[in-house]
Amino acid sequence: MSALPYCIVEPDLQYGHSYFVRAPCVRAPYCGQPLTRNRFASRPRGAPLVRKAGMSSSPLNTKEDQRKILQDDDHMRDMERLELEVIGVTYPFATVGRVVGRIETAQPALWSVPNVAVRLEIAVPGEARPASRIYTIRSFDPATCTVEIDFVLHPDDSPAMQWLRSAQPGSRIPMTGPRPHFRPAPQAQKQVAIFADETAIPAVYAILKDWPEGTKGSIWIETPEPGAVAELPRPAGVTCQMLLRGENEAPGTTGRLVAVAQSEIATPQNWTVWAAGERQEMRALRSHFQREGLSRADLQVIGYWRRGTSSSELDEVRLNAYADLRARGLTMDDLSDAELPI
Repeated sequence: MSALPYCIVEPDLQYGHSYFVRAPCVRAPYCGQPLTRNRFASRPRGAPLVRKAGMSSSPLNTKEDQRKILQDDDHMRDMERLELEVIGVTYPFATVGRVVGRIETAQPALWSVPNVAVRLEIAVPGEARPASRIYTIRSFDPATCTVEIDFVLHPDDSPAMQWLRSAQPGSRIPMTGPRPHFRPAPQAQKQVAIFADETAIPAVYAILKDWPEGTKGSIWIETPEPGAVAELPRPAGVTCQMLLRGENEAPGTTGRLVAVAQSEIATPQNWTVWAAGERQEMRALRSHFQREGLSRADLQVIGYWRRGTSSSELDEVRLNAYADLRARGLTMDDLSDAELPI
């Protein structure tokens, strides 16, 4: 959820998304394919998806993919199945655990693209099969084939938190990826505006590290952790403003990102927009810019998580929608995450 997925780890009713380091994001089921088109012509907007006979009613992850559609070429595309070997775990902030790991990839160029997501298979005590969660690759070093992944810390006993607490140099975890996610699309004579909450900070970090020279931009990030914004790269021509959220304010409830978009972007036609965060807030942000006449090509808005909804519940809707498309002979490119009833 996200980076795939990303984004906030394990089924979490506050964030409901794997800390993207994804995503889950505008993602295809489980691995974060950027989704662009909608072919649910027979289903009215907002109507619930019809559950097919034999579909599980329990929260889904890859272990409930009975039809193995997530292993098909349409879903896998250029992704690899590999292992992440932990090199080290640090805690740069009170709210973030950062894992540095090594991978053996035959496609380092794919991992070098900014803002890609992976799916980690996390062992669950007492369960025969792992839980899977989506994370964004914060950074990749092609010289050493090392990656960085950030985890938002929670005082719970979720599989991801258990794994993070036990992770040490030499620990291994199965991983599938990378899946490219949306990046800002700079255009001549236009500035880039980025709106994000803390679940999207790793994606923003990766995007800024590869920022096109000469492109101007403005970034607004809502977070309770000032340090996470302070360590972001600062390319020339880019300003970054933090919208500090108080201890008593729940994430996804303040409306600050929408408010700043309304007040600071006076002429939207002069901007191209990239935004990621809580689904309802992102929906409001998208609606605002659509009303202002911003073209679809200039509007990339991604819902990584939804307040009150678990990552497993989001995955279930996505998997069922994807299975429905495949049954009708369509592909992952025909799935619009923004149109799902989540």
